[in-house]
Amino acid sequence: MRSFRSIACALLCLAAAQEVLAQSRPPAATPAANPRGVYARINLRPAEEMIQRLSAAYGSDHRAAIREVEGNASAYMPPVLYALANALTEDYSERAIFWYQVGRIRAVYDSLRCKDATARAGVVAIGQRLNVELRKSMFYRRDRLVGIAQKAIDWDLKNPVNYDHRWISLYGKVAATSDGANSDEVTVPESEWPAIRQRVHEAHLKSVQDFVNEKK
Repeated sequence: MRSFRSIACALLCLAAAQEVLAQSRPPAATPAANPRGVYARINLRPAEEMIQRLSAAYGSDHRAAIREVEGNASAYMPPVLYALANALTEDYSERAIFWYQVGRIRAVYDSLRCKDATARAGVVAIGQRLNVELRKSMFYRRDRLVGIAQKAIDWDLKNPVNYDHRWISLYGKVAATSDGANSDEVTVPESEWPAIRQRVHEAHLKSVQDFVNEKK
């Protein structure tokens, strides 16, 4: 069996390839249309509503949404942090890259806590929503990326996850077919989480370092 570190590295590299290179991509995975049981109790609506606010044209509510998410980022699922990064890109590129990296770390962490390996498609799916400006910003600021990555890791260590980390499971095949009667089928035991988190941090930093070195 592949180690969690190698899986995390592979997943982060795959996500980076999809996100940073604006090339043709396969259709993105989408959440299960009619989840049942425990899966039906995973509520994505607040996240979707906030993403809509962040994605709206500039205006008072757009700015308010940015303030709300940045002021309580621990409460928001990774797709919201990706939308925040998009919203900040034009005027605050380094803040945008930082929140994207926080979102990416947490998305991969959530995916590796999910028992259904097919749900990892959700990490790539949300990465495909990144705008071209953010991709370009990461490319042209690659001399700053390692420092921002370390800052994102430090932030993740200091701020607890206050959202439903099971969101990622809705992108997997199990959520689309299971009756959801067994809640234990969703997430790996909590005793495994600290080791997964550490490996995700190590893999994230390495993936950023590799990207920077490749572009020199």
